[in-house]
Order: sequence, then structure tokens, then C-alpha cells
Amino acid sequence: MKLPIFTTLLTLPFLAACASTSSTTSGVSAATEARMHGKMQFAILMYESNDAWHRMPVAQRDNLLTKYGLWVRDLKSKGILKEGNPLGRGGVLIDVDNRGQPDAEPLNLNATSLTGYFIIEVTSAREAEAIAASCPALLHGEVVHLRPIGHE
Repeated sequence: MKLPIFTTLLTLPFLAACASTSSTTSGVSAATEARMHGKMQFAILMYESNDAWHRMPVAQRDNLLTKYGLWVRDLKSKGILKEGNPLGRGGVLIDVDNRGQPDAEPLNLNATSLTGYFIIEVTSAREAEAIAASCPALLHGEVVHLRPIGHE
């Protein structure tokens, strides 16, 4: 089974070094701590349709991997990128059936699906939008959602 771009990226040192931190040593969430220091955290969520990555020629994927690597390294060097992970191909959709019982069915690879995420920490929503707009996912037909982290 082939995995999406972000699984490939995880094997590269620059993304594998992204630390997953959901809380600090004080027990305060990372998003709350960021706000206390005048920063905000955002999730950049990448969505793909019709299994686009796997339909792409290998040479084009390799070129995009290089672009992702440069983008990730730049954000890490500026202290902006806090975390990033791929989501594996496949999975299940869990919904409630007409009797109110949970029901799981395989995800459709040809439907729009979430392929990965990055957590960034910035000083403004405008800065977050500019970073999300530069995400290499946009270069190969994915769409990007930018969402603030935490409750308002």
C-alpha cells in the first residue's frame, strides 16, 4: 500500500524532528501558553480529492517533496512550525445509523479526504493566512483549511 506525501515526509529528518507537544510542563495547553505570550496557534489542514497524490507521476512527486522539505525547514528555522504529521491512507467513517448505533464504513479514497496537518504559531491571523497560502499542498491540487486552535 502506498501512503500519501506526508507519510513520505515523516521519514525525512526535518519533519521527523517536529515535536508533538499538546501541553507544557505547567499543565497549560500549548495554544493557551502561546496566547499568553502574544502568539496564536493555527492548524493548516490539507485535503485531497480523487487520490490525486497517487495518480501523479513519480518525478512530479519527487519535485514536490523537495518543495515541501524547503518549506518545512524554513518554518522550523523561524520557530513557526510546531508540529506536523501525515494521516495514513484509508481509515473508516464512523457515523450513527438510523437506530442511533455507531456504524463504521471504509473511507472512499476518491472522496475528499484529510491527508495531513501542520501546527504553526504566529503573531496574527494574517501571518497564518500567508503561511497557509504558501503551503506546497496547493501546488498539486489539494485545498488547505486554516483553523485557529483553542476556544475563543
